[in-house]
Amino acid sequence: MQTDIASTDRTEPLGSKQRRREESDRKMLRAALALIARHGTVGASMAQIGIDAGYSRGLPVQRFGTKLALLEAVIDAVQDRFLRHVERRTAGKRGCAALVERIRVQIEAVRDMPDSAIALYHLIVDSAGAVPELKPRIALLHAAYRDNLRTYLLQAREMGELRDGLDIDQYVRTISGTISGICIQALIADGDTRRLGEDAKFIADLFVSQVARHPPGREAPGGTAGA
Repeated sequence: MQTDIASTDRTEPLGSKQRRREESDRKMLRAALALIARHGTVGASMAQIGIDAGYSRGLPVQRFGTKLALLEAVIDAVQDRFLRHVERRTAGKRGCAALVERIRVQIEAVRDMPDSAIALYHLIVDSAGAVPELKPRIALLHAAYRDNLRTYLLQAREMGELRDGLDIDQYVRTISGTISGICIQALIADGDTRRLGEDAKFIADLFVSQVARHPPGREAPGGTAGA
């Protein structure tokens, strides 16, 4: 059997090997997310991640080296997937319209993928306690999410949609904190994420009504509807 494997490795096209490697990495990251959601970062062992992904106990170490590197790769994957989803949902929209979609997509993602959200919150909390080495990566995650929100507020300002004198950074912090709070409440306190779709619309509309010069549904000067 070992001879057969070695022979296959020598003759298999490089592209095929790369695809198999990428697929196995994705499976291990998915297995890590599931384990973290159930047991936290401390309870998610490298060996169990390999087994749950359908591979050997040692493959996660072989691929990622350390548990910290694997956890950082999990965060990378979550961040990349989320920002791609935001890009799809906001396609063709700018300013306040894009901000509404951006707020809704983050809350709806927690509704649709609660286990992934729980795993991410474990990683965030543990970065302040059990795994302090994760803190720099978690700080970058928060910065990426806030920068993404800021993009749409800046667009809205350039388009003349925002009220004069608005403190954009204050609203970025407030929107981000509100999203986190409502999601944690649903996941942990209520144990039910089904109403997050309604909450997403309510929160998005609430913040746009606060920042927009002419909120949707109100009449702008001269009798034209606001953006």
